[in-house]
Amino acid sequence: MRPVWSFALLLLGVCPAAEVARLASPDGHNTITVDLDEAGVPSYRVSRKGQEVLGTSPLGLKAGNDDFAKGLKVISTSKVEEHREQYELFAGIRPRVDQGHRRLSITLANEGGARMELDLDAGNEGVAFRYRLEGESDELTVDEEASGFRVPGEAKGWISPYNASSSSSPAYEDYYFAVKPGDPPPYSRGGDTRGWYFPALFQTPGAWLLLTESGTGENYCACHLGPDSSGGVYRIAFPFEDEGTKRVKYSHGVKPRHSLPWTMPWRVIAVGDSAGDILSSTLVTDLAEPSKIADTSWIKPGRASWSWWAYPDRRNETELYSSYITYAAKQGWEYSLLDAGWEKADTKALAEQAARDKVGLLVWSHAEVFYDADRRKRRLDEIAALGIRGVKIDFWSTDRQEALEAMEATLRDAAERKLLVNFHGCTLPRGWQRTWPNFVAAESVLGEESYMYDERYPEKAAELATILPFTRNVAGPMDFTPLGLAEKRYPRKNTAAHELATALIFTSGIVHYADKPETYEAFPAAAREILKTAPARWDETRCLIGEPGNAVILARRAGDAWFIAGINGTAGDRPVELDLSGFGNKGWKLVQEGADALKSLDEQAVPASTGKWTHTLPARGGFVLKQDS
Repeated sequence: MRPVWSFALLLLGVCPAAEVARLASPDGHNTITVDLDEAGVPSYRVSRKGQEVLGTSPLGLKAGNDDFAKGLKVISTSKVEEHREQYELFAGIRPRVDQGHRRLSITLANEGGARMELDLDAGNEGVAFRYRLEGESDELTVDEEASGFRVPGEAKGWISPYNASSSSSPAYEDYYFAVKPGDPPPYSRGGDTRGWYFPALFQTPGAWLLLTESGTGENYCACHLGPDSSGGVYRIAFPFEDEGTKRVKYSHGVKPRHSLPWTMPWRVIAVGDSAGDILSSTLVTDLAEPSKIADTSWIKPGRASWSWWAYPDRRNETELYSSYITYAAKQGWEYSLLDAGWEKADTKALAEQAARDKVGLLVWSHAEVFYDADRRKRRLDEIAALGIRGVKIDFWSTDRQEALEAMEATLRDAAERKLLVNFHGCTLPRGWQRTWPNFVAAESVLGEESYMYDERYPEKAAELATILPFTRNVAGPMDFTPLGLAEKRYPRKNTAAHELATALIFTSGIVHYADKPETYEAFPAAAREILKTAPARWDETRCLIGEPGNAVILARRAGDAWFIAGINGTAGDRPVELDLSGFGNKGWKLVQEGADALKSLDEQAVPASTGKWTHTLPARGGFVLKQDS
């Protein structure tokens, strides 16, 4: 038997460490440093502007018979390479990205002579590392990964707990809890929790940090953070054996496996001076593989009408679906989604209507079908043959590598048929929106449907909404399904203006508006105009106020027009003052709470100004300013 070794003991280390390599970002602000102690135990540190923001943190892994977490020596260190990441995002915080990065590789050998490459990346928005195993071999398994993140003890964090397994979890659908390093995961949705989901947000004395992954697909399982963060060290953890997609039988365990050569995912540390820096970061997609779709001209972000939230029990009615297609056409929205049960309706007639109305149809399917290559391709062929533009695939409920393999294969096969993909009940996106631009959205969030299922949601929804732009939405496009105002089982406490503002604050390649057409038709003219003109893909975004858990205000530009949307995450009034001088000398229309704050909206004119604008956000309230044409 191979000896069992402990990452905790290795991390303690009694030997002094020597610096192996140091890599700084192009602007010199972010630095990642790798050390190796006398026992050959590797570690790394991260600093911003000369101040350490991640302390000595563990590195290494154990694969097959090879131990790469101790007894290592440096064989070589490459020269620093300067490169630029230039690409287009159809579902992201900005449409085009141009970021400078620096990269180097360290070749390490263990006591048996086996080698591992450690790649480092440093950009102006953060740093990252990953492992590579070169050579040629049959499938190899990583038995344990030592990687971790040592967060300063005085940091304040916001993390979401990794849920126990069920037919609908783990699916990254929980609240974000304010924590201190070392706090255990709380009892939450789905019962006992087993660790922490990515991403994890921290405010440290020296910087804001977001910990997550990038570049995970068929090459690895999706990982999370283990439950024990003693000493401030959050460690990488693999999925659990009891999780999986319903009715799917798995051939492998949960540990990652691959043949050599093997390039593993990036461990990502986004870094900034403010929460707004984290919100606007593209580090996750910078590190992902470039687009694998040569012709992207058919990929169109947009807005969608969607009947399920308003009518969850009317899933197969042709007339209902037809009315939502009609409304999408009236609004100038690009899509309409037919959810579970759609195949029992007259799909041929609906597809013909959508084609006449120039509305793209999207349809729902269960994830089970997409594991097997033949079943997956038949299903996608059937959908494409109807003239449908995209598919929403639900209930993955696992971080297993086999699920990631199926998801990446789905994106590849869907792209061949010019189909958009929206994953639901699924793991967190890990840079897929760059590699597969037909990936336009994922759920991986506790969204508006929770008013039907979770009695705690009304009390916590406003706070959650002010955390998501700095956490979940940084990782990738988020299908929150906003602006549901109808009364559900657990009555809403957020105001109608708050709900409207979230539709502009959250980023998704397709924004699915959740409520009935007649609800939106009752809005004042300025609010109806916002629904018609606010796009899914914004040209520019500025964070004016970024206080996770308290308030967020974003300015977003579409063409020449600016929209400013704000929400209050607290149960008290929040005065705000904004400088409008940087948005041109135009007037604005303000949409805010109406006489019944929960149900109605009001509008008023705001004259052109190059000075300060003041407003009071009511408890759990919101507003939208739309610039005059």
